[in-house]
Amino acid sequence: MSEALGPAEQRALEEIRARARRSAVSILKQRARIFAKRPMALESLYPGLATAEPETVIAVAQHLLDKERRAPQRWFGVGGEVGALNAKAALLYGPALRRTSR
Repeated sequence: MSEALGPAEQRALEEIRARARRSAVSILKQRARIFAKRPMALESLYPGLATAEPETVIAVAQHLLDKERRAPQRWFGVGGEVGALNAKAALLYGPALRRTSR
């Protein structure tokens, strides 16, 4: 924008950003719970991930997230999934899987 935002616009923008963060966190937690309930959902990220060890799940998820950050790809098909959100959810799920497998 060419001109500075006023106080009301700045507060509105901050509120939108806060809501977006809360929405993203909610989506990540929900997706990680899906992975916990139905590990076969991990197969959509990478073949063989559903039966992999927790360290492998974490490593693959980190690799996919790094790849997404280098070259973002947005695919809004049925379900509107975004690769970075799925990879972050798998990163969230990996340590939980490690705790339960001990």
